[in-house]
Amino acid sequence: MNKIPARTLDFFDRQVTRDIVEKYGFDELKAVKSFIQSETYQMLIDPELELYKVSPKIIFDLWENEKITGEPRNSIYIRGN
Repeated sequence: MNKIPARTLDFFDRQVTRDIVEKYGFDELKAVKSFIQSETYQMLIDPELELYKVSPKIIFDLWENEKITGEPRNSIYIRGN
C-alpha cells in the first residue's frame, strides 16, 4: 500500500481548513482539528480510496456532510445523485 505524500496532505489540510474557517467562522486551530479528527480525513488518507485525486472542495463537502448528517458518504459526490 502506497502512502500519500505529506505535501499532498498538507495541501488538503490548508485548503479544507480555509474553507471551514470561511464558512463556519471557526478559528484556524479548531478548524484543522475538526478536519484531522474527522472520518472524512481518515478516508482522505486511505490510499485505496484515492480521494487525494479529487478537488479540496469535494473533500470539504464530505466533511460538511459528516458534520451535518454524521456520515461523509451522504455527500452528493459519493452518492452520485
